[in-house]
Amino acid sequence: MSTDRAPDCPPCQVDPEQSLRELIARTMPELRAFVRRLCGNQHDADDVLQDALTKAWRLRAGFDPTQNGVAWLQRAAFHSFCDLRQRLRRAPSASAAALDVDAAPAPPAACAAELRDELGQRLLRLDELARTLLLGFHRDGRSLRELARDHRLPLNTVKSHLHRARRELRSHHEHP
Repeated sequence: MSTDRAPDCPPCQVDPEQSLRELIARTMPELRAFVRRLCGNQHDADDVLQDALTKAWRLRAGFDPTQNGVAWLQRAAFHSFCDLRQRLRRAPSASAAALDVDAAPAPPAACAAELRDELGQRLLRLDELARTLLLGFHRDGRSLRELARDHRLPLNTVKSHLHRARRELRSHHEHP
């Protein structure tokens, strides 16, 4: 990864607006991939990226072309991602209301019960801590920091447990 710093020259000779335009054009694929990894889906990633670039453009006067521009843009994207998560937490029904519930028929009750039972069985195969963390994060909408604090674990340990639990659930799905 390049540092994307402007060549050594006096700040008065560097046009921050032009430098930001060039930085965005040069790093767009990398920035898209970064946001996609954060969001987990392309739809939310597009929204986050648009919001981040809009904020970055509005704050372009504070952009310093002599500093690491990629980090500056990634920080803006990360903050936009956090804003999106906060909005979704405050209004969880907003995303559900946006779906057209009449567009697809609901699965038969027997099918839904079968899926629920299968998920329950897979969750029981996980160790207790992994299951508790996974349900706390995905079902209850708790943040990683909250889970780390409540379980008295380092943040990265919580992330590792969640990653392994998801991988374990996928492996049960691929190889029942």
